[in-house]
Amino acid sequence: MQAPPTSFPSDPEGLQRVLLYLKEAYGNIPIYIQENGQSSSNDTLVDTERTGYLKGYIGSTLAALRNGVNVKGYFVWAFLDVFEYLSGYQARYGLYRVDFDDEARPRQARLSARWYSAFLKNNNDDIHVQSELNSTGWHAEQ
Repeated sequence: MQAPPTSFPSDPEGLQRVLLYLKEAYGNIPIYIQENGQSSSNDTLVDTERTGYLKGYIGSTLAALRNGVNVKGYFVWAFLDVFEYLSGYQARYGLYRVDFDDEARPRQARLSARWYSAFLKNNNDDIHVQSELNSTGWHAEQ
């Protein structure tokens, strides 16, 4: 059985644009971003790609907030590796690695879990936030 693709284009700028559009089109309704994450077929604990993905999307969400969008929550998909509908245990979305070969199913924090935890505790200055968009793309980095 061939696994479905685990790599989709990443577009944090697109998320920011959609959030700004929703604010204008629907009167700044409360918005919750759910199940935002990146899959990997690599079972590594050093998931730098996922950490970069989260930094980009959280940065875009923060930029939208700073531009007045009523974002109430951001939820990462997923807390730990789980059975995925289309790919079983092959696609790894979890911030925590689960060893499915061990009957006890031990869990280990990935780099992304440690980064996200530090971010939530406000101990992380390593997030790239784009505060404004113009017709040519990004500018005004913070």
